[in-house]
Parts: sequence; structure tokens; C-alpha cells
Amino acid sequence: MQRLDPRKSALLTQMISPHYPRQLIMQLTDGSTDLHRTLFEFTKSKGFEYDLKTVGCEIDDLEAQSHPCCRIESLDLAARQYNRHARVYENIYVTLSAERLEGDIQTILKKFFRITKNAGVLTMLIERGTPLLERIDSDLEAGYFVAVNHIDIFDDYDVVTAKKLHGWGAYDVGF
Repeated sequence: MQRLDPRKSALLTQMISPHYPRQLIMQLTDGSTDLHRTLFEFTKSKGFEYDLKTVGCEIDDLEAQSHPCCRIESLDLAARQYNRHARVYENIYVTLSAERLEGDIQTILKKFFRITKNAGVLTMLIERGTPLLERIDSDLEAGYFVAVNHIDIFDDYDVVTAKKLHGWGAYDVGF
């Protein structure tokens, strides 16, 4: 697990609007970074709900009982859907390795589209120098995510953000 500078990680919480109570935040991680610590503390301090979905790893460095609105559970990327409770998230953070994402990125993005609130923000940390980073913009646009931006705050990762395009693509992603 790569440790990220906590001050730089805290900058990623600025993607979350402070104006709305009880927001739903989800993170998918395979344990490649420790961003989950920053999101855990931030959502705990704001009273937001935090769903941490682990893929092929276990996260045991959080005191989940101290955050009543935190759920930690494992997830299979091949699952039919990524939420079982009809939850719609304002923000989704993805800290999966490029190898996990590259296999079927379009299907994964369709599943993100289904569980993201209109104008919700998708934030992905993608390792520099990977083929996925070269094509992620076109993959996101094909998945009906717009306003794609790359943020350069980490040495080893590009932070890629995109917003769900309201009203477009619903039939293509399986609604």
C-alpha cells in the first residue's frame, strides 16, 4: 500500500460539496493507496455516509465502529451491480490498480454511471505511465462522464475527475 501525503490527499475531499448534509460517498480500493484513511476521517467529521468497497484486499486499519455511517465490504468487479441497496452516490473515489481497471473499463464505468447521482463526481487515481492513463479521457466520455480533468498533485498518480452527464446515456448503460 502506497502512503499518500495526507495534506495532498485532503485536497481530494474538496470535490465533496460541504453544502449538503448526509452525502453518500463511495470508494473502491484494492489497497494500492491509503486514501481510505483520509476519506474515512473526512466523512466521519462531516457526518457523511462512507461505503468502502474492497477488491481483493482487506482494510483493517480503520476503527469502523467509531464512524456509525461507515460500511466496509468486499466487492467483486464482475458483480452485476456495485450497490445492493439502491444507493446513489454524490462522489465515487476509485483507487484500483490500472491492471484491474484496464480489463473491462467500459463495463465498470457503466456500473459507476448507474450508481452516481446526477452531476455526481467520479475521482480516479491512475498510475502514471500506464496505457489506461493515455485513453481514460475517451473511455470516460464514452461512458457519459464529462468535464474530464487531470489534477497533478501526486508524484506517482494522475488524479482524473469527471462528472456524470445528466440525462444522457441512460439507455446505453442499461436503465
